[in-house]
Amino acid sequence: MELSKYIKSESVELSRSAIHFADYNPRKLSDESRKTLKRGIKKFGLVGGIVVNKRTGLTVVSGHQRLSVMDELQKFPDNDYRIRVDVIDVDEKLEKELNILMNNPNAQGTWDFDALARILPDIDWKDAGLTDADLNMIGVDYLLQTEEESSIADALSDMMAPVNEQKEADKAAKQLERAEKVAHMKEVKQQVKEKAQRQAENMDAYVMLSFDTYEAKAAFCERFGYEPDMKFIKGEVFDEQVERVD
Repeated sequence: MELSKYIKSESVELSRSAIHFADYNPRKLSDESRKTLKRGIKKFGLVGGIVVNKRTGLTVVSGHQRLSVMDELQKFPDNDYRIRVDVIDVDEKLEKELNILMNNPNAQGTWDFDALARILPDIDWKDAGLTDADLNMIGVDYLLQTEEESSIADALSDMMAPVNEQKEADKAAKQLERAEKVAHMKEVKQQVKEKAQRQAENMDAYVMLSFDTYEAKAAFCERFGYEPDMKFIKGEVFDEQVERVD
């Protein structure tokens, strides 16, 4: 079977020093995103090709951020490591167009939030590069952990360490642990919600009286045994006065 005519690159191994970054690259990476990318490469390895252009002296077209993280991990340039790249041969105009296209959200898909929500309980969402804000957007913010909950989860993981060598036992333990954490976090969030509702209801437990004249106010206060210059009267005291008047 022949290779598809749409395959325009060749995978080769090169010394890191042979390739260089594009000085025009318009993409940038925040410190937080860089930490996420670094954590992913350390866990999964460098998955996915880094594209370089032969015609412009092996300029990086796509993969600048991944390559910069690899440089950090490999301690480049002190260590001139070997790396596999996809080599293309195009002019500078096409190179720049590809640089934008291969990083452009307009040329990429969007999340099916329902499908994503079904996957999340089975994975480590932080290692997948998702954030707390993403979980809120997807509608599974119950997976978020407080520091106390994280500490409890870490402690439970340590307790389960002796059975980690048994694959099936480890899988069952993790599923149980996940279910307990989800149930606990749902319970905590429900308690917080109920407390907020009670506070909101208590905010309505007051009434404000207004009098046209000071004399009217004084007459009212005298009727219930209060000083006419008082501005605030506690409800339980007022209830006692009403009972005595009745």
